[in-house]
Amino acid sequence: MRKAVINAFVDAIALILFIPSLISGVVLYVVLPSGGGGFRGGTSVASADIFLGIARSDWKDLHTYTSLAFAALIIVHLLLHWRYMRSLGRIFRGTRTDTE
Repeated sequence: MRKAVINAFVDAIALILFIPSLISGVVLYVVLPSGGGGFRGGTSVASADIFLGIARSDWKDLHTYTSLAFAALIIVHLLLHWRYMRSLGRIFRGTRTDTE
C-alpha cells in the first residue's frame, strides 16, 4: 500500500476509536463517577451504576480498551510522520534555508 493510504487508514481508525473513548470518559466522569451515588452525587437511575443499560464496569472496560487502541494508533501515526517530526526541530532552530 502507498504511504498516503496507510496514513488515511490509521487516521480513520484512530478517529473511530477516539469517539467511544471520549463518550465513555464523559459518562464515567459525569454520570457514573467512581464515588457512586448517581449523577453528580445525587440519587437517580444512575445510582445503580448503570447508564443506558450498561454497567459502570462495562463503561470502564470500553473506555480502557478503546483508549489503549487509540494510543497505539497515535504512536503508529507519529512513526509514519517521523521524518516530518524530525524536520520540525530544524525549522524551529532556524537551520532551514529553502524558504530564503
